[in-house]
Amino acid sequence: MSAPTVASIGLGSSIAGGIMNTVGGIMSGQANQQMYNYQAQMAQINAQIALQNRDYALQKGGIEAQNYGMKARQQAGQIKSAQAASGIDINSGSAKEVQESQHLVAMSDLDTIRSNAAKTAYDYTVQSTNFSNQAAVYTAAGQNASQAGWLNGIGSFVGMAGSVSNRWLQGQQMGFFPAWGG
Repeated sequence: MSAPTVASIGLGSSIAGGIMNTVGGIMSGQANQQMYNYQAQMAQINAQIALQNRDYALQKGGIEAQNYGMKARQQAGQIKSAQAASGIDINSGSAKEVQESQHLVAMSDLDTIRSNAAKTAYDYTVQSTNFSNQAAVYTAAGQNASQAGWLNGIGSFVGMAGSVSNRWLQGQQMGFFPAWGG
């Protein structure tokens, strides 16, 4: 194999390698963008699930409060019935205080049930916000990955052009390639 042929093969392989690096950089950026877009979609789905869980927690808390309220009213009725059946004046004295105490305990328990439901709902709202923010980060990362892929591809192309130009000039100096225009 003659030296000009070897030089031409080297020049051709530099061009082929540069083109492969260019295409690889661009495709890598696109693949990374698709991965980040997928992660963003999963984060958005998780954000929606957290909002559904929030709504469920509020609904569940409302039902628990309603059920407890009915139970507390039933208990209040039983207290009054028992007091009345024993011949006690249910509208004054310790009998009235027992009724008021039961009422205060029931209201406190209802407040606790509602507060717990609100806290759980708030936690799900925060979780949803965190997932939405993460989705935005993934989307931005995907855009950056795509741009980085293009920049890497362009950088590879420019590097290839410089390498090929350098090899061409070396080959000309050694007499392997004809001079430009002649």
